[in-house]
Amino acid sequence: MRHLLIALAMAALSGLAPAQGRELPPMMYLTSLNLDSLLESLKQKPEFARLNGELIGSPLRLVVSHEFEMTAGGSAAGLTSAMLAGGSLGLLPVVTNNDLVITYDIRVHNRSVSKYRFRENFTEAKNIYANQGNTALAKEAAAWVLTTVDPFLEQMNADPKVAELLEEYRFYFGDQPQP
Repeated sequence: MRHLLIALAMAALSGLAPAQGRELPPMMYLTSLNLDSLLESLKQKPEFARLNGELIGSPLRLVVSHEFEMTAGGSAAGLTSAMLAGGSLGLLPVVTNNDLVITYDIRVHNRSVSKYRFRENFTEAKNIYANQGNTALAKEAAAWVLTTVDPFLEQMNADPKVAELLEEYRFYFGDQPQP
């Protein structure tokens, strides 16, 4: 009897085991970043081999967004720097100090299943006359964004909500890859 209970407990826990290395179903990829190398980096991982930015209407989505959050020191430095840059008619750069927050959001029918956030602090000096565009990141920040892929996969593979999503998907659609 004792062995039966242990076997049942092991079977129950194996259903919650992470889906490490298992290919996820086809998912639509959406991002606020102007960074094609992020999609390429994700598609190189076996979990996201079928990730595609053109799967319009797909109920499964991976949404990668970014935002800059001001720090207390960054607010003071930014204000002082902006006044100095304006006073020098743009000869001095504007120095900003913000946290770049990258969020990976797995969504089903536009409802969030799991979110993973990564944060790093960056200081930049920008000329007020230079226009980088709204979604352009500095090279250092873009390189850091690419380093978030592996920690994201580790957290996602250990997430029981994602394992449950995969089990439900396989229950209805089987384990065979869809074209």
